[in-house]
This record gives sequence, C-alpha cells and structure tokens, in this order.
Amino acid sequence: MNPLTHTLHVAVPTAFDAHEQLDQQATIDHILRLQEEGIRSFLICGSTGEQHSLTVTEKISLIDALAAESRFSEEVELLFGVAAIRYQEAQRLAAHIARSSISGIVLGFPPYLCPTQTEAIAYAKGLIQAANKPVILYNNPRRTGFDLSVESLYTLAKDPRVIGLKEAGDVQRIAAITSTLSADFRFYAGGEQELIQKVQLGFNGLSSMAGNLCPQEIIQCWQVLTHSKDLNTDDPAWLRITTAAAGDPTKTISYLPWLKAQLTAKYSSFGACRNPLGMTHVEGAVL
Repeated sequence: MNPLTHTLHVAVPTAFDAHEQLDQQATIDHILRLQEEGIRSFLICGSTGEQHSLTVTEKISLIDALAAESRFSEEVELLFGVAAIRYQEAQRLAAHIARSSISGIVLGFPPYLCPTQTEAIAYAKGLIQAANKPVILYNNPRRTGFDLSVESLYTLAKDPRVIGLKEAGDVQRIAAITSTLSADFRFYAGGEQELIQKVQLGFNGLSSMAGNLCPQEIIQCWQVLTHSKDLNTDDPAWLRITTAAAGDPTKTISYLPWLKAQLTAKYSSFGACRNPLGMTHVEGAVL
C-alpha cells in the first residue's frame, strides 16, 4: 500500500514580500485557504521552481513554520521539494525533514550540472537515506538538463521508500514502466497540460498548478478522470482549469508571477517573485 494517501496534490508557490524576503505566513495562509476548499495534499518548494532561489536556512525555517501551524487537518499531507546544485545542502535539508512532520519529499535532480546516471543515483540514494520519508522522484530534463533513465529508475525504486515518479520528460515510456514496478507505484503528471492523455498512458497521480486557483474544480475533474480515464473537455470546470494552467495569455510574464497576480486579485496580496521572474523593465535602462 502506498504510504501517501492522496493521489492529487497542489504545488503551491512561495510567498515573498516587496523586498524579496520569504513570507512564511502568507505561504501557509494560502495552504490553509486551499484546505478549506477541500485540498488535502500540498507540495511546498517543489514544482514551482522557486526552491532554487531559497537558501537552505530559508527552507528549514519554512519547514519549522509548517510544523508549528496547528490548523492543518489530520488528513493533510505536506510534501517538500528537495534538490540542490550542492549535494551537502540537499543532504542538510533532507536530514532536517527526517526530524520533521513533513509527510514525504519530491526529490529533484540538480539543475545545469548534467550528472551521469551513476552520479545521479548516488545523489538520490544519499538523500533518500537522509530524509527517510516516502519519496517521489522528479524527472524534468527540460528544466535540469538531466534525464533519469528507466534503468536508473528501476535501481532507485528497489528502495521501498521510493513510491512514485513525477515525470516531465518522455511520458510515452510510462506505459512500459507500469508493468515492471509495484502495483501501488504512483506516476505523477506535472501540471494539467495533456492530462487526459497522460492518465490514459498510465499516470495515476497529479501535481497540480491550476489547483491554486481552481481547487474545487481540480478535485472534481481529477475524480472523474481517474475513474473513467476520460473527461468532457467542454465541461466548465475543465475549461476553468485549462485557463488557470495556461498562464498569461499575452506571454509577457512567466507562469509564477502571473499566478501570484491572480492569487492577489482573488484573495489578498501574495507578494511578488524574486527577480528576474516578473521583471518587464529595468529602471533607467534602455531596452
């Protein structure tokens, strides 16, 4: 049985104030709002990519703030992203998570370095051991420059703590992999893009971004999709989800600053992103 109860989690953005300082309370308040809307699993410092702008000290302080929050339901699962260019920093974070109330980790590979498969396996094994929590591996070659091979996945999945894979690379390979791993191994889609097709290929988990704006809609559509393996694409709830997942229609700003602007308009100020995300001009510069 998979130790993580919920197949759907929402990847929440990290709040920063006007001076780009971490705003722990605004981040937690957003999670609590989503909890009121029915979401029961959250990924912090993971899929949004903001984790690489945070220091290890900032991440640890956020974990401690989450642990101190008493308003989380007993059903809630808090997942935390673990990835770093320096292994020692990721290991320090993982060791702190091992002593915390965090439910599990989403283990990403270091960006830009392009490690070999052997190096990546050693990196992952060390962090799995240090965290000692349920682990979802995160393969995102477009963002990191590293593509976890099927053979490396099989090697890491021998550890019973590895319970899932978030695949943002070659989704077509999932159909062949599902028959090799345990029946309760979970394959997470990263976001809502081509979600229906991914479920039909064998994906049985979702790391949602649109759920930040459409929590009830994503719960409804995910339940239908996991049950029937199909969805009416004209359903108003699904149309709201696809709009929320698409981001800025003008493509002037990237997804995170657009999402934070929507959250600010819908609820209360969520702050900005750390530059360069959201930058559209430089004062005094001629572009």
